[in-house]
Amino acid sequence: MPLFFAALASLLYLYGFARLWRAVAHPEKPLSTQVLNWTIGGALLCHTLALGQTLWVNDQLDLQLSNILSAIAWLSVALLLLLNRKQPVFILGLFIFPLSSLFTLSPLFFDEPYLLPLNIGIHIVLSVGAYSLLTLATAQAILYSIQERRFRQKKVGAVLNILPPLQVMEKLLIQLVISGFILLTFTLLSGLFFVQDMFAQHLIHKTFFAILAWLVYAFFLSGHFHRGWRGQKAAKYILWAYVFLSLSYIGTQMIILAIYG
Repeated sequence: MPLFFAALASLLYLYGFARLWRAVAHPEKPLSTQVLNWTIGGALLCHTLALGQTLWVNDQLDLQLSNILSAIAWLSVALLLLLNRKQPVFILGLFIFPLSSLFTLSPLFFDEPYLLPLNIGIHIVLSVGAYSLLTLATAQAILYSIQERRFRQKKVGAVLNILPPLQVMEKLLIQLVISGFILLTFTLLSGLFFVQDMFAQHLIHKTFFAILAWLVYAFFLSGHFHRGWRGQKAAKYILWAYVFLSLSYIGTQMIILAIYG
């Protein structure tokens, strides 16, 4: 049964991506946001049903890498749907939907369980929430960078025609970074309660890169508000911070698997 729901969710994500790509490639054909809402809403429902059966095992959370990626994709899509009710940000689906299509299926092909008790659930929720928000922020930074560069070069393309104004894009970008940064801060603080031996628990890599990402985000936000950093400079800082964050969340588990089997 998880396979059916995961496959259906994956196909719906791909269909949503195709509709967005069609709107970019053919701006003369308006995008039906209502159809896209129903499509992605259906995908999210199927994704929920599939993830619920692989994430919850014998009253414990199975936090193998594939389940974490699937949960991040689920929350990223849910946040995108929520944000789109106030601002036209569905264009971020060009990045989010293909990855979600892939990550939805990943738990079905990797069956090495990594069971953890529910008492660390708050830390895990904060962690996934922070990564999801900062994933959206990174997608937004890429689009903002493209839009800002083309605006300076006075080049108007199909992508720019369906994007909100540059000021709106920048405001949303900063809001996403601040929200993700706050959650990342709480994630690091809550992690202190669960770390007993950083080396024995194989957390040294994760902690190092997470703190490094936190410092880059903090440095960027300080520069933005005190020195007016924006445009390409802002995008570069956000992208570098996300690289470090990805090394913390994903790269660390790969290192552990490589070293410890």
